[in-house]
Amino acid sequence: MEAMLIANMGGVEFFDPSIAEKVKASIATNAMTPTVARDFVQGLASRREEFLATVRSTLRGLADLQFTDAKIEPGSAEMAFLIPRDLFDNELGTFAKELTFINSLIRDVSEGRTGEAESVELQELSSSVPTVALAAKGVVVEAIAVIVNKFLEAWKKIEEIREIRERLAKIGMKGTALDELTAQVATTVEEVVEESTTTVLMEYNGDGGRKNELTIALTQDMHRLFGQIERGLAVEFHAEPKQGEQDEANRKALEAVSALSKQMRFPQIANEPLLLTNGEVVEGPVEGVRIFKRTTVRKSIKKETQKQTKPETKEGS
Repeated sequence: MEAMLIANMGGVEFFDPSIAEKVKASIATNAMTPTVARDFVQGLASRREEFLATVRSTLRGLADLQFTDAKIEPGSAEMAFLIPRDLFDNELGTFAKELTFINSLIRDVSEGRTGEAESVELQELSSSVPTVALAAKGVVVEAIAVIVNKFLEAWKKIEEIREIRERLAKIGMKGTALDELTAQVATTVEEVVEESTTTVLMEYNGDGGRKNELTIALTQDMHRLFGQIERGLAVEFHAEPKQGEQDEANRKALEAVSALSKQMRFPQIANEPLLLTNGEVVEGPVEGVRIFKRTTVRKSIKKETQKQTKPETKEGS
């Protein structure tokens, strides 16, 4: 999230993890003309210092104006969705659909957790990296924080599987080994989606038919949310526990949100998104997301083959 903000301020080159390698490369490339390497390093240092001076000056100005971060009220919690412009291609209509999705996600989760679809309260908006801060009940914010954290933890496993698959592909491995790894990636996502949906509906006491509808809606929500995170969406969670809080459930929820917010680490934007493409994110059913294990596919093909071959046998006889 911080990297995204720095990039939008034009300072990405000054905090690039590979900056040392770039300096070494410049020195190695210009071994016969050291002044070129010296000018490169001095130019980089000068631009970085100028950028930091601008940041410091801005911070001093904001302090003089007594401009500070908005504080949330004790006993409450909020979520901030940081939506990269690449997700909606800077188009207002598509951005509106992104907001509609976020609204649906929160309402579905709130109904699953509390039995009632909660109205989503807008707290703040910022436009550099479009950020939408929303307030909700503590138990709802906690549920979404748990969902996001489950996916971030699963993503570590997914990245490890992808790295193994890539290494095997480079050495010429083909067939079943790669297929099984691909299936494992999809299975990992499906398990998190199922677990997250079950967690949200664990204490739901509403009508059975409505519970089935919510299960379908939440499954769609999870796929969309995870697909968005994979493509750059970040969610910040803030909670302010209240001393002497009488509502035990709310107090525990806020404490959980506060703890989870400190351990979340969002993945780098994937070059080849696994879950969603642009058109699938904002509206309509999520097509082609579910990838079942090979054994399931084999069974379905076998049954279909049997159905097709039986009539042919009868005709032949």
